[in-house]
Amino acid sequence: MSFIHPAFLWALTALAIPVLIHLFQLRRFKRIDFPNVRFLTEVSQQTRARKKVQHWLVLLARCLAISCLVLAFAQPYIAGGNGAVKAGQRAVSLYVDDSYSMDGRNAQGRLLDQARKGAQDAVMAYNATDRFQVLTGHFSGREQLLLGRDEALESIAQADVGPYSRALSKVLLRQREALATSDARSKRAILFTDLQRANTDVGNWTNDTLVPTVIVPLSPAAPDNLSIDSAWFATPVRRAGQDEVLHVRIRNHGAQELVNVPLRLDIDGRQRAVASFSVAGGAEVDTTLRFLGDGPGDHWGVVSINDQPVVFDDRLYLAYRVSDRLRVLLVTGNDATADRAVTNVFGLDSAHTFTAQPYRALDLAALKEQDLVVLNALPDVPGGLSRALVDFVEAGGSIAVFPPTQGDPARYIEFFASMGAAPPTRMDTGMVKVDRIDLEEPFYRAIFQTMPRNVELPVVRERWSLRPAAGSDVLLRLQDGTPWLARSSKGEGSVYLCASPLAESASNLTRHSLFATSLLRMAELSRPMGTLYHTIGDEARIALDGISTGTDEPPHLKGPNGIDLVPEVRRAPGRTDLLLHDQDLPDGPYFVTLGPDTVQAVALNLARREGDLRAYTADELQAALTERGLTSYTVVDAIGNDLSLRLNELDQGRKLWKWFILFALLFLAAEVFLIRNAR
Repeated sequence: MSFIHPAFLWALTALAIPVLIHLFQLRRFKRIDFPNVRFLTEVSQQTRARKKVQHWLVLLARCLAISCLVLAFAQPYIAGGNGAVKAGQRAVSLYVDDSYSMDGRNAQGRLLDQARKGAQDAVMAYNATDRFQVLTGHFSGREQLLLGRDEALESIAQADVGPYSRALSKVLLRQREALATSDARSKRAILFTDLQRANTDVGNWTNDTLVPTVIVPLSPAAPDNLSIDSAWFATPVRRAGQDEVLHVRIRNHGAQELVNVPLRLDIDGRQRAVASFSVAGGAEVDTTLRFLGDGPGDHWGVVSINDQPVVFDDRLYLAYRVSDRLRVLLVTGNDATADRAVTNVFGLDSAHTFTAQPYRALDLAALKEQDLVVLNALPDVPGGLSRALVDFVEAGGSIAVFPPTQGDPARYIEFFASMGAAPPTRMDTGMVKVDRIDLEEPFYRAIFQTMPRNVELPVVRERWSLRPAAGSDVLLRLQDGTPWLARSSKGEGSVYLCASPLAESASNLTRHSLFATSLLRMAELSRPMGTLYHTIGDEARIALDGISTGTDEPPHLKGPNGIDLVPEVRRAPGRTDLLLHDQDLPDGPYFVTLGPDTVQAVALNLARREGDLRAYTADELQAALTERGLTSYTVVDAIGNDLSLRLNELDQGRKLWKWFILFALLFLAAEVFLIRNAR
């Protein structure tokens, strides 16, 4: 047993007062002569002895009553798990987990409602003069301030589910930083959370004996939840009137198998496709939604299911652009026959805007307006053109390079090096065939489903030794194993290198169906679709594809519920990005505007990791804490009045002063009883 105010124990010296009164009492026995006391002797002896015992009992009752009163004022207690109790003002940090998983329920109701009530009960368990931090997943600057009781209660009542999911190690660090600003002698951190396994990173926790921590787990009745994990299109480019196939991945976080669950797709606010799927417990399934593509421009959509009670991950928003025309520029080196072959592929196709310019009279400023640039039979690549092509590719464009017939590979050394490829070293005129089409490569996989074993492939009679950059995709190889057509990435764009000229003397590629197929595929992939959606809180960077923001008016991002914000604009060579940082935004479709014009659609979604409701139980967490030797943490599996009592016991031990007051009253009552019976 310990005492909060041990100085009061000096008052035990007051026990001398009743002792002195007892020893030096003023009452004395008076001698009275009586003629015959023979018959009174026995009665007199018995009465005197009984009074002597009663006096000692009264003395004992008085001493015990005084002792109990003194001990009560010293406030005795039995220490809890956190050691000695410190008197004075206290500082308490309360974390209310407001992530979307707190929408789950158990037998007591919604988890967030229980967390708010528990936090308010905890505040009321402390004194009105104590100071409180109320922390949520927002991690806002205001939440680092210590508040009074009324302000803390109001702040707790305003907590609501949001998109932020914080690792508990970061929460603990945030609490300790706030409590470090207080001069209070006693400090404590309390966490009300569902202990999701994804966020409960016990391995990153550390002991802090100055800030003992209480964890109040709030677990859902069953971790059943169905979430839309991701979505992607089967092809990289959206075209007007094209049959679109959208792949959707759904994850079942529960243990029960779900059968014939409806799935819906809306585009621009109109239902466009429906499907159903079945998924086993703890598994994921991929399904498809098919619809007819809309006209050119920006479009947004939402894939949705219906799964209660956790609904934040039942919707996945999409935003994409349908291409109108792809812009193709042919840079010629005066090989009329090969130029005509390229023109025949793009010039008569309404899906392409085709232009041709000689390389000596090329307008370099026009490059940035193109999607695909084809270099055909250039004797060399001038330095200015080479630098412009590098900038064009890094900004997201694509180039296809076909060398000149009987050309000098040495004149391409600098250009190949600028594109990351090793320079060609020789020209080979031996006849060899293309080996096969690799259907495992995404470039051709979307075009050819199967390939006959005896298919006739192009014959090559003139070729350069092609050594593409490391990590490149070799699309076609010759029968001797050397690369013939390769694709490499540079910046945001692509470089296609062919080892042979397009001249008929070099190969029969221009007469083969593979020629038109490959060029059209290069053009199709030259305008990437971009990111289908972004995740709030995870991806702070939104790329503006082909949009110039050089005007004085900054771009705005407009979204649901009338949201209109001005994001940070970050410019780099060839690209412009919008930075959202860690803003609390609702999910849905957003639109980037420049003045009165809408220039791009953007889809923002909530993070999916909150969909996995699996959590630690109180026993599992306690075992993990014990295993790691984390002694400054206490797991309290209690809510309501029991929580207030447990917190009081942890903070101030088991208080005994009320018992000593009761004993003091009992001893005073015993004294009165003894005195009355003595008369």
